[in-house]
Amino acid sequence: MKKEEKGVMIAELREKFSRAKVAVLAEFSGMEVEEIRAVKNELRRVKGEFKVIKNTLAFRASEGTTLQGVRDHFKGPIAVALGYDDPVAPAKALSGIADKQKKLKIKVGVVENQIVDPVRLKQIAKLPSKEVLVGQFIGRLKSPLYGLAGTLNGVLSKFVRTLQAVHDKRQAPPA
Repeated sequence: MKKEEKGVMIAELREKFSRAKVAVLAEFSGMEVEEIRAVKNELRRVKGEFKVIKNTLAFRASEGTTLQGVRDHFKGPIAVALGYDDPVAPAKALSGIADKQKKLKIKVGVVENQIVDPVRLKQIAKLPSKEVLVGQFIGRLKSPLYGLAGTLNGVLSKFVRTLQAVHDKRQAPPA
């Protein structure tokens, strides 16, 4: 590979590393081409990507990006899984694949600019999707409001029934 091509590739990788909300470094030694292709397809399905990159290029491209803190892990056969929208979906997909494929080992990840170890990455992978979390949050915000509305409605209806009873008592003929 010529020096100019390397420069272009490093610039492209640096741009991808900078945009990524999640990046997971995984060791893929012993995996067949078809197995790697299956991993790429699965990550593409969740709007992520799986790139097998030369370590020296990845090391240089990570400078000045969120992956700078994990540069020491670019040793051996390393691939990078990147996600640009939802940080949970690519982590969940890669974690599921790593559980099935013993040849794929997650080494370290960067989620929202924080370095996470494989254990924390598995915990993040167990989180529901962003849409589900937002829905749960809104549901929890609405719940006390519905309770307050029900309580106020109960107080008002009791007051109205009391007024009606007083009115009915005054309207009743004396016995």
